[in-house]
Amino acid sequence: MSHRRPPDDPSFDRPREDTDPDDDGFDDLPTRSTDHDLGAPIPDDEDEERGSHLPPAPVRPESGQHLATDDETSPDRGARPEAKPDPDESKADREPEPDPDPVPGDDVDLSDFERMQSVDHYVAATTQEYRGLAEEIDKANEEEHEHQAVAATMAGLESGIIGFDDVTGEISRSGEEVEREAQEKASDLTLRVGSAVILVGLFLGSLAVGGWAFAAFLISVMVLALGEFYATVRRGGYRPLALFGLLGVIGAGVGGEVAGPFAIAAAVVLTVIATVLFYTLTGRRLATENMTVTVLGAAWVSLFAFGISIADAPNPFATVFFVAVVTAGFDIGGYFVGRSVGSRPMSPRISPSKTLEGYLGGVVAALVLAAILSTFPFNEEIGFVGAILFALVVAVLAPLGDLAESVIKRSLGVKDMGSVLPGHGGMLDRIDSFLFVVPGAYVFFHLIELV
Repeated sequence: MSHRRPPDDPSFDRPREDTDPDDDGFDDLPTRSTDHDLGAPIPDDEDEERGSHLPPAPVRPESGQHLATDDETSPDRGARPEAKPDPDESKADREPEPDPDPVPGDDVDLSDFERMQSVDHYVAATTQEYRGLAEEIDKANEEEHEHQAVAATMAGLESGIIGFDDVTGEISRSGEEVEREAQEKASDLTLRVGSAVILVGLFLGSLAVGGWAFAAFLISVMVLALGEFYATVRRGGYRPLALFGLLGVIGAGVGGEVAGPFAIAAAVVLTVIATVLFYTLTGRRLATENMTVTVLGAAWVSLFAFGISIADAPNPFATVFFVAVVTAGFDIGGYFVGRSVGSRPMSPRISPSKTLEGYLGGVVAALVLAAILSTFPFNEEIGFVGAILFALVVAVLAPLGDLAESVIKRSLGVKDMGSVLPGHGGMLDRIDSFLFVVPGAYVFFHLIELV
């Protein structure tokens, strides 16, 4: 605020020698309450409630206020008479003139602050510009908006088109696509069931006949499986000796039917020797890789020939059927449980689709089926304890056979080894669990003197 002295005030013209040396000049400044400066009067109860949390308002004298005092007198100037308002003077004439030289911060009008404390005034002021906003929002929500791709420029990348699918990471599908996918799943399940019924029928028919009929069935399965394996590795760039491998598995099946398990091992050994000699004498390129895949396929698939030796049990039909049902039950139980509630992969890098929940479901299914089959009279030689122990053997060897094929398929970058069985893939995809279980079952039954 300005402290310019009026020229007609004699108190400012007194000589320097009349000035008190101890007077610092602040005694003449007026003190006045801010209640006189506020515009509208505020009730005592509202003023006390709203202002209880605020610090005292600073004293801001109006322009010219420093020239007057209420009751104080100066020894040099004397008492100034109190000015009485003129009744004929209007209110506008009595209001002080604005300060021509305002001090920073002097333009704050506290009356505006007091008016803002009024609830009605505050609500009216803040909602005035938002009037009708709710109706506009409801109207916008009722309208249909079409999603469109937007052009975006990214640092280090060329500008391109980005759709909402790219932003959300989810691909929107129409109802027709969802229905088509459901139909494909149902059709796939129908093919799986149909091909499984045909395969099981051939298996049971040959097993019922027994002898060479069952051996021929197993040999045919081994030839198909090994042929799929060799065709798959050829697509991977290898050149196996398919003829040597196929002759090896045929020899294993025939030897198993004629001379027992010793002939199976002998057929595999002869296949290895013949393959090594061929690559040694011919000097073909990539001999080590091609020789390895040739012997690997023949030895791996020849394990299935031990099923012929299991058929030498006193009750071949019941024994082979027991092995097949418990092993298939492990696969089926693991498949449905894993598909329904599976969430924790057993081996994410090798076979992400095989989950721990599916494995536990397969174990339970194998135990239940083994216990039930042990109660039948034709399985009394196995017994309940033997059936439970065999189910545990299956729980260990079946997933190992499945993982072994998964390792080979992942290394070759394929999903299935073949497509000879609709809905199932290849023959090797169906017997992968049996390739380890069948020789394990022969050893187990040999230990309990069943074969």
